Amino acid sequence: MAEKDWEKLGELAEGLRVGAVAASRDGFGLVGTMTEPTTGTLPDRMRARRAQLHRVTARGLERVYEGPGWVLALDCHGALCAALGAVLKPSGAGSDYHLLVSTDGGKQWSLRGPVPAPSASQVLAVSADELWVLGAYFLGRTANGGAAWAEVALEGERNPHAERLRRVERGVAVLGKGLSFTQDGGATWRSEAAGSARLVDVDGAHVLAAESGQARLGERRLGEVRWMPPVAQGREPLRLATVGAVLRVLTRNADPSKGVEPLVHASEDGGKSWTTQKLEVGPHVDIAGPYGLGTDMRGRVFGRLA
Repeated sequence: MAEKDWEKLGELAEGLRVGAVAASRDGFGLVGTMTEPTTGTLPDRMRARRAQLHRVTARGLERVYEGPGWVLALDCHGALCAALGAVLKPSGAGSDYHLLVSTDGGKQWSLRGPVPAPSASQVLAVSADELWVLGAYFLGRTANGGAAWAEVALEGERNPHAERLRRVERGVAVLGKGLSFTQDGGATWRSEAAGSARLVDVDGAHVLAAESGQARLGERRLGEVRWMPPVAQGREPLRLATVGAVLRVLTRNADPSKGVEPLVHASEDGGKSWTTQKLEVGPHVDIAGPYGLGTDMRGRVFGRLA
C-alpha cells in the first residue's frame, strides 16, 4: 500500500505567519500562527504580535484561539493538546513563556499561567496535570497543570536544537546522544546508548536517528539499539510514526542550501524496503500515526487526516 496523497484542507488568512504544526494520532491537526504589524520598530512589532491556533480536520480548518504573543511549539496526546506561547518581556531582552492546554482535542483552550523558564522551545503533554518543556540549559515539569513548575535535573546540558522531548513507556524521554527516560517525573533516569547516532524520535520499539548525513531506524533491545539499513541518504530525519507493522518516517534535505523538500518514507516489511512520497509543503510539517499535516509558503494547509 503506497502512502496516500496529502490533500489541500484549507488556506490561512493572508498575513498569518506559521510558527508550529502538530498532527494527532486521533486524526486532526493544529497550526499555530501569528500576526504582526508591518510598520514600527522591531520591539514594537513584537509586542503587538497576536497568536492564533487553528484546528484542522479533513473538513477544513477553524480558528480556535487568539491571544497575545506567538506560538513556539505544539503537542497532541489523545484529546490532550498543549501549546507553548511567548510574549516579549516588558523590559530588557528575551521572552516570557506561557502554557495553553486543551482537553477536548484542540477545540477549546485555557491559559495555564506562566512557564518560569529562561528559555523554552519544546512542549510535551503527558496528562492534564503533567506537562514538560525543554529549552536551552533548561528542562522543566509541572505536576499540577501549570500552576507550579520545577526544574528537572538530568546529566549533561540541555540543547533543544540537538535534543527532543518524547513520551515513552509510561514516562518521558530526552533524546539526543542516546535516550534517557524517566518513569517517576525526573527523580531517576535510565539510559540507552545509541553509538554515534543522534536520536530524534522514538515510537514504541523503534527509534529514529541521524548519522553521517543519513536517516536511520533502529530497534530498541535490552537497553541497546539494533540498527537497520539506512532509510535515506542525504536526508535529515524529523519524525517517526508507527501503525501496526507500518513504519513511516518524515525527512527533509540534510543540506539546507537545497531547500526543505519534505518526504514521507513508508515501509510495510519492517524497514527492508521503502516507498517515498514528496510533500508540497514547507518546513512546518508533522506526522503522527497514519496522519500528517503541513503548510506551504503561501499559507495553504495540506494533510492526510481522518
